[in-house]
Amino acid sequence: EATEKVREKVVDEAEKKAAEKAELKAKRPDEWRGPTTVHFFLYVLDIDEIDGAKQSFSANVYVRLRWTDKRLVDPDGATRQMPLEEVWNPQVLLVNRVGILPAALPKVVEVKPDGTVQYRQRYTGQLSQPLNLSEFPMDKHTFTIQFMSTADTADQLEFVPDVAMGGQHIVGGGIASELSLPDWKMLSHEVLPLAYNPIGDLYLPCFAFRFEAKRYRAYYLWQVLLPLAVVVAMSWAPFWVERSNVGVRLGVATSSILTLIALRFVLAGLLPRLPYMTRMDHFTVGSTLLLFLALIAVVSTAYLSGNHREAQAQRIDLWARFAFPAAFLLLVGWFLIG
Repeated sequence: EATEKVREKVVDEAEKKAAEKAELKAKRPDEWRGPTTVHFFLYVLDIDEIDGAKQSFSANVYVRLRWTDKRLVDPDGATRQMPLEEVWNPQVLLVNRVGILPAALPKVVEVKPDGTVQYRQRYTGQLSQPLNLSEFPMDKHTFTIQFMSTADTADQLEFVPDVAMGGQHIVGGGIASELSLPDWKMLSHEVLPLAYNPIGDLYLPCFAFRFEAKRYRAYYLWQVLLPLAVVVAMSWAPFWVERSNVGVRLGVATSSILTLIALRFVLAGLLPRLPYMTRMDHFTVGSTLLLFLALIAVVSTAYLSGNHREAQAQRIDLWARFAFPAAFLLLVGWFLIG
């Protein structure tokens, strides 16, 4: 009988502890007081790549969350570590992740004697970002790294920017001074709490890191604009060649168009298939039209010369020598300035 009582006592204690653990995990700290406050700190360690064709960017992000749970107070104890799944936590999720982003750090929380709970994690991978590329390659964009809580709604949980440790007065988060972005320039950044509205009247608590970056133009000026300008200028050469050399004039004009078409295939790989024209598209289409008009002018002068209308053919050549360069310079000015 004594053994049976001891067994029942052990079972009762085990059930009581299990119930306490379940309550500790399921219920928010002091939920009767109102929304639970979670302090966040987000630091971007690196941004590896921005891919306009895939509408995404790769980031390396460190996140620190801090909240207070009086149920974990242990005045006589020491700072201890507990598995994340054994305590209540905001259950943050990267909203705009692409695929699965594995957590780099162990899923454990640090619990201090006064009940302060701290969780650190690091994420590395691709994030989606819709981009309006109509001004490509003279464009700049705002990118967002957004975390969402799946544990509670916006009226039950609120995110508040935290201050960096180590004496640095950085509120909410920051970004490394040197990034692995060879073709982008960082302009500004901010860290702020947000409310995420996935559907209807459902609002979920979120916090985000936003940064604005612009594309370096020098690469496209040297690798795109300069070769394109050479091809277009090559189409003007027939107007300076004797009209008797019809084969040479036609050969140069047609080869210019073929070269430009090949160059456009290369440029097509830099962007996704968009339902709208970019600045680069307008520039290349304008250049293609100028080359086509130059070919028509060469054919016209050949026809006029063959029909003994040399004066008219000469006037077209003289007009084309100045009209086509002027039109292309206007097109380049629009491309650079807008």
